[in-house]
Amino acid sequence: MRIVKHLPYFILLTITTFFVVGNSFSQIEFIENKGQWNSEVKFMSLAGSGAFYLQQNGFTVAQYNPDDVENIKEKRHKESTGITLKQEVKTKLRSHAYSVKFVNAQQPQILPDKPMPTINNYFIGNDKSKWASDCRIFKGITYKDLYPGIDVRYYSDGGSNLKYDFIVHPGADV
Repeated sequence: MRIVKHLPYFILLTITTFFVVGNSFSQIEFIENKGQWNSEVKFMSLAGSGAFYLQQNGFTVAQYNPDDVENIKEKRHKESTGITLKQEVKTKLRSHAYSVKFVNAQQPQILPDKPMPTINNYFIGNDKSKWASDCRIFKGITYKDLYPGIDVRYYSDGGSNLKYDFIVHPGADV
């Protein structure tokens, strides 16, 4: 009887969660770094089963094996709910990364744009000095004057694809 009484709420929560989670990764978003990642990272964006890290004069792309990521999530979920595993499951995460550095670039002015109405908080572990709160989220990032008269802008195409444009101003030496 109790389950039946709460069933409509459960169904509504399930549908809402599916809609929110299903659409929450539909656009690329850039999260500001307030100490939750390496200090070289200015902004980070989740990209499929990896991440895109914007640094002062370049970026790093990290890609993880999707099956390994799912196995780790499943193992952590089981551990957090108190389910004991019959045998120790080896955790492995196959991945690769590459970095791009803009050679002889200036120190660009990094300009986030199109702020999202939400924020992220990172309260991981017990060391409060490593926590980061009120991390703003943006839809685009422009590196102004990466080279004299040349900007680069990172953004989403309105879907889940990362795009970038080199903006060459009149008189720039290309």
